[in-house]
Amino acid sequence: MIVATDIELRAGAQLLLGPASFRIGRGDRVGLVGRNGAGKTTLTKALAGETLPSQGAVHATGSVGYLPQDPRSGDPLELARDRILSARGLQDVLRRMQETSMQMDTTDPDERDRIVARYARAEAEFEALGGYAVESQAATIAASVGLDDRILGQPLGTLSGGQRRRVELARILFSGAEVLLLDEPTNHLDADSIRWLRKFLANYDGGFIVISHDTELLADTVNRVWHLDANRREIDIYTMGWAAYQTARETDERRRKRERRNAEQQADVLRFQANKMRAKASKATAAQNMLKRADALMEGLDDTRMADKVA
Repeated sequence: MIVATDIELRAGAQLLLGPASFRIGRGDRVGLVGRNGAGKTTLTKALAGETLPSQGAVHATGSVGYLPQDPRSGDPLELARDRILSARGLQDVLRRMQETSMQMDTTDPDERDRIVARYARAEAEFEALGGYAVESQAATIAASVGLDDRILGQPLGTLSGGQRRRVELARILFSGAEVLLLDEPTNHLDADSIRWLRKFLANYDGGFIVISHDTELLADTVNRVWHLDANRREIDIYTMGWAAYQTARETDERRRKRERRNAEQQADVLRFQANKMRAKASKATAAQNMLKRADALMEGLDDTRMADKVA
């Protein structure tokens, strides 16, 4: 689970998100939406522990898998296959098994017994981690996101940006983490891989937050939507699927526009009356109070709203 308490996010001096508190755990499938520049990527970085919020705290219990837009982690000399298997610690155990197996041709019987014992311990650890069935699962995920054996056998440093990102996506999905943070996971995927990803996420046992412009993916996978409102610097949390969210969001937007229009009309009337009264010294205080009431009406309302894209 990830718990955020009174977090505030900034990009330099610009406030992206005012103090906000929320949590995400197993079964919470969240679509994080809002217009470009609203702070979606900044928020996922903070939830992943990659950056710190300007104030407040983020606390994670259990495992978290994070897919950034431009993954750079991992040893450039590490093979792509080993990078994926590392999500569950399999690559180290497999390497020990392979190295130990190569040493078994020794003619020293005592040394051979020690090597056999080491191999047995490594094999038992491998089986405890899921063994060959889990290794097969990793291979299936890799193939489903477009990674063939040729790519899996290459060092990370030799891969293109798109290949590198698909390796990291496969690793995160294979990890089985309690919470996944996925920033544009469909980037560099073909249509077949995107369809597979939609099914995978729809059946995922853990929780996830996904940023995506693919509305079909959001419609098929999420059971709640967090709208990062750049005008108000707030998160609006909708505990519903994508189709219901779109209807609810339109209703909320119409209500806010109506509230602003009414407040502006009332403020204009107060200012007009105040300006008429200011000329008379006996009514100067009353006029000043009217202006304060007009300002108070406008306080807290949205700035002139820019149209927010739904995803």
